[in-house]
Amino acid sequence: MSTMTYKYTLALIRYQEQLLVLNRLKPPYPGQWNGIGGKVEPGETAVTATKREIAEETGIAASDYQLAPAGVIDWFIDGRYINNIYLAVAKLDRLPQTAYPQQMREGLLNFFPIDWLTREDNLGVVPDFKRLITPALSGKKQCYITNFKDEQLIDFWVKPLA
Repeated sequence: MSTMTYKYTLALIRYQEQLLVLNRLKPPYPGQWNGIGGKVEPGETAVTATKREIAEETGIAASDYQLAPAGVIDWFIDGRYINNIYLAVAKLDRLPQTAYPQQMREGLLNFFPIDWLTREDNLGVVPDFKRLITPALSGKKQCYITNFKDEQLIDFWVKPLA
């Protein structure tokens, strides 16, 4: 996805006009809906790490979706660089046979309409995740720059990747 090596991945798992999201049990953002992701293990590519995280957190096999890179997130807290996150979109061919909502080790999984997840007044979605959904689903690879203060999103920019 990029020549730089980042420590984290985040995937938007899409079926038609819905996303499969996780309501996290633990920090960061416990009790809020977010995409699926985690750490890139030593020796993994961004794609390998994203597929592994999707399998671990949802049980969905890589053969059930097409994965496309959507860019990177530059993550800042109080203006201080924290890390970068590989961003991808996993488009499901069909709905999984699993019944949702489903309790997993990391939290509760469920599908929600994209227009519900992106509502400005929806306070139950991680703030930068809510803002990046629409541009990430556009098919363009972009860089998302986020800056938080006390877990509040204070700055959010989107710029094209070269």
